[in-house]
Amino acid sequence: MSRSRRLVELVRALKEAESGVVTARALAERFDVSERTIYRDMATLIESGVPIEGEAGSGYQLAVGGGPPPLTLSWPEAEAAWLGTTLLTYLAKDDREAAAHRVKARLSKVLGDDRVARLDRILETLETGESPNPTPLLNAWNRARERGETVKVRYGRTRETATEYAGRPGQTLRLGPALVLFLETADGMMALRGDRIVKLVVHAP
Repeated sequence: MSRSRRLVELVRALKEAESGVVTARALAERFDVSERTIYRDMATLIESGVPIEGEAGSGYQLAVGGGPPPLTLSWPEAEAAWLGTTLLTYLAKDDREAAAHRVKARLSKVLGDDRVARLDRILETLETGESPNPTPLLNAWNRARERGETVKVRYGRTRETATEYAGRPGQTLRLGPALVLFLETADGMMALRGDRIVKLVVHAP
């Protein structure tokens, strides 16, 4: 049995436990692995957000009312979920935005760097067309991109909490009312929400 399959079966075993609490020894015997392997698997499940209570030596159980049951996704489904969640991080606000970032982080960890890099390239090459309502920010961004200029961006919810990034402006993306701008930095491509850019400074090449 693969580890990914065992993780799913471990959650199922906890759900089916009559007493509610299952020891690592019992799980190790059931899945024909060592107790140390069960400890590692449980740590992985807890880290990924599965509502498990307990610890090594005392047994494990699912938390009461701890949320929906875990899902098993195929690779294409996980990639589609990553793309959708990434787009949601550009559109959502407050708690929904924070939840979208958490889900994206978990999916990124499962998918791995190579898959995530490929998905990033898909986002970068989306055909967006012309914005129906150009803004001063969008006009300045597009001019800098066409001229090969670099930009410095102050980015955040407020001027006081904004962080500065520098790089070359890339493609833009319209998602309903939201504007997303891609910035090529020294650390890789970043996706920035237009409504979070508090200042844009253009530098000639």
